[in-house]
This record gives sequence, C-alpha cells and structure tokens, in this order.
Amino acid sequence: MDDNIMIKTIKISRKEMDLINDLLNLSGDEIYQRYGYKRDETIIHTAKFSSGIEADIKLIICEDESPYTEGILFQNGHELTRTDPNDTYNGKWDFEFNEFKYTVLVEVEES
Repeated sequence: MDDNIMIKTIKISRKEMDLINDLLNLSGDEIYQRYGYKRDETIIHTAKFSSGIEADIKLIICEDESPYTEGILFQNGHELTRTDPNDTYNGKWDFEFNEFKYTVLVEVEES
C-alpha cells in the first residue's frame, strides 16, 4: 500500500443514515416542519488521521433549498481543503493535501 494514502472508515447506524438520506430529499421548510432543524444546523461525523489531521463529513441544512453535504480536511483545527458540495453522505470522500491522499469511507454499521 502506498504510504501517501490514508484511509479511515466512519460507521453510522442504519437509523441515522436513513435520517440523513431522508433529510437530503426534503426542502429546508419540510425539514423544519418534520424535524425542527433550522438553517445552518449540521450533522457531522469526524475521521481522525495521524498528525492532528481530521476530516469532517457534514450535512448542512439550508433555508429554502435541499441540504447539501461536504467534506472538510483539518489539521489542528485549521482548514486544509474541502470537497465540492454534494448530495450524498455515505460512500467515499477523497481529500488531497501536500501530496498525501486522505480517504474517508462512510458506511452503515451492520447490526
């Protein structure tokens, strides 16, 4: 395996993944009516790599539009890079910084 590639897996419950997928298919108003979440509220899961590097996988609630997802790579609390906005949460998230590749896999826990 290439020393410049680091992979971490985030496992979340089926119930939480179902909630996230439901949120991704609703408008901001529908989310507020159904769940009470407001604009700029987020659901975040974090993968921790070595050397103080972390990746946040986030779902961001919007006011008028459907929510979106993004990944942000940090080192010691400072943003290094981020992904483009997306409309899926689970799956593979890739980041590159200083010739290193960081991959986060978001998966449902098997019960």
